Amino acid sequence: MPTGRGTFAVNQAWTEVLIVAPNRLVRDGVQTLVEEQDRFRVAGAVENIAAAAVGIRSGRTDVVLVDTAYHAGITRLLQGRDTASKLKVVALVTGDCPPVKRLREYFAAGLDGIVSSADDITVGLVAVRSGLAPDGWISPTIGAEILRDPPPAPEPPERLLEAITPSEYAVLKLVADGHTDREIAGRLQRSERVVKYHVSNLLSKLHARNRAHVVKLAVRTGLLAIPCPSDQG
Repeated sequence: MPTGRGTFAVNQAWTEVLIVAPNRLVRDGVQTLVEEQDRFRVAGAVENIAAAAVGIRSGRTDVVLVDTAYHAGITRLLQGRDTASKLKVVALVTGDCPPVKRLREYFAAGLDGIVSSADDITVGLVAVRSGLAPDGWISPTIGAEILRDPPPAPEPPERLLEAITPSEYAVLKLVADGHTDREIAGRLQRSERVVKYHVSNLLSKLHARNRAHVVKLAVRTGLLAIPCPSDQG
């Protein structure tokens, strides 16, 4: 199986996994684990985000497994992912667990899962790829770290409203109305990338897991009014 910087394999019958890690030993070890799975194949094993972008643009990658050593790189991959893309992004922890706040930021930005080298990473890959974890897969070891770290106390509505920009609030109201990023972009005359950026910020600021959760929290904290049914009488 060809690996290395910018080298990719193609087979549409398999789930193609692109491994992104700075350490060659990590890349080789993960590749061995992935190739033990019948439905998975390593599309490439690269050492940086730039090389990963080449593989993603080729359209040959189904899942990107990226080392959390690339904190900013993970964020860029998530923000740059097309909303219509079926590409899955999974973070890989090979050393100390990142701060829980950072993990929450990853999921707020759209991370599909996070696996630890201390666990069987292929279990997480299967769950993410098969759709068994629509809200995101978390390895048991990472889950234990999150449970040990209490969530931040909710901020009062006044503080939240101060933190949310007018553009983010406009996006929030349209998200609450059920509009997609593309529809919001059209209504606000902004690009989809800008809308995705605002949604990511809203998820992070309200500590929400997904779009439905951010709307629920916005209503609960008073940022959004509960819509009342119109009088049909």
